[in-house]
Amino acid sequence: MLPIRNCVRWCLRFRVKYVAGVCLGLFILDYFGAFTHYFEADFYKEFNYPLNGDVLKYANQVRQGKSPDIDPINLYNYSFKYNCKQKCWNDDDERFLVPKLVFIVKSAMRNVNKRIAIRHSWGFERRFSDILIRTVFVLGQTAEQDEELQAQIDEEQQKFKDIVQVDFVDTYFNNTIKTMMGMKWVVTYCPKSKFYMFVDDDYYVSAKNVLRFVRNPVNFPEYLEEADETLRKLARRLSNSDMLNNSVVNVHEMKNIVQNVNSVNNKDLVKTIQKFINAEEQRPKNARKLMQMQLADDVKLFSGFVFNSAPHRHKCSKWHVSLKEYAWHMWPPYVTAGAFILSREALHRMYYVSMYTKHFRFDDIYLAIVALKADIEPLHSEEFYFYKAPYQGPHNYRYVIATHGYDDPLDILKTWNECRSAGHA
Repeated sequence: MLPIRNCVRWCLRFRVKYVAGVCLGLFILDYFGAFTHYFEADFYKEFNYPLNGDVLKYANQVRQGKSPDIDPINLYNYSFKYNCKQKCWNDDDERFLVPKLVFIVKSAMRNVNKRIAIRHSWGFERRFSDILIRTVFVLGQTAEQDEELQAQIDEEQQKFKDIVQVDFVDTYFNNTIKTMMGMKWVVTYCPKSKFYMFVDDDYYVSAKNVLRFVRNPVNFPEYLEEADETLRKLARRLSNSDMLNNSVVNVHEMKNIVQNVNSVNNKDLVKTIQKFINAEEQRPKNARKLMQMQLADDVKLFSGFVFNSAPHRHKCSKWHVSLKEYAWHMWPPYVTAGAFILSREALHRMYYVSMYTKHFRFDDIYLAIVALKADIEPLHSEEFYFYKAPYQGPHNYRYVIATHGYDDPLDILKTWNECRSAGHA
């Protein structure tokens, strides 16, 4: 009997270990989302994120001040403590100003030094004398009522008049609220700008490259590189004094080239070409006219660094998403929310479509869903860096539009000043 009992005990122990091992394995598989993936819906066949129906029609009805067929399902009804309405408003003729570019900087209340650095670098509104730029900082509030911190914000707003503060609690998972309230501020107080750039306060940005980009976003920066090569060839032709004296190169040809070139980084080349033009007729008004934006007013530009990826299903992830929250196996193509550019029409359309799009806690994913419903395809650009682009000197930031990773305000100032001196900021 003893051997039989020992055998039974051994079998029971083995069975317990086996069952425990199977349970542990199943738990691990579930924890890392293996089973969740099995139940995901096919994004390319079945995507129908609420609200369904003719969302564009309903959004346009609201936009035009009409009574919509279906009431909005998602209104971000937060209040502005500070709205900076004077930024884009002219009291003299009671009309909205028409900036070329507005920076909407998403900032935290405590990041005062970052805001100061931005005001004195890429967010400086008078960077170009003939291009109207505006910069505002969008803030939320702390969970606990920090009266001392709020008093500092009040003082900062009184001094700089560029704080847009909203009465929501500023946390990581409320970034969608911050972004959408930034859009609400635009629609309400600054609706006429050509372009808007939403950007976090730990980014380096080149305003000059932003303006170059929106002139020809599909071919940026290739069209600048081609233009620079054209300038180099012309400079070689013009370097011969006989050519200059005999007007071998046609003035009209030269003017057309200069007017259509937006990247004039080599000052010696510019001087050589301008020497020829000045010999024949009056100098063009300002080289910065080369950066005038010429995209049509109704263009729907939504651009930055575009990702195509799947939801995180493993439960240990900060970005874990359940099937109940999002059922599909892929995200829509999305632009990283740290820095992106919107044209006027794209922003207005997306804002009103958001009223018919269920809230989602990740701002970049939410904007991707809204853009999909608004029939706007995100445009990818390699010159937006969601990580910190290695800085080896101004030369390798020549075409950089925006790069993440500038937590140190002094680092922002140093990089921007060096790039500005080299003609890249």
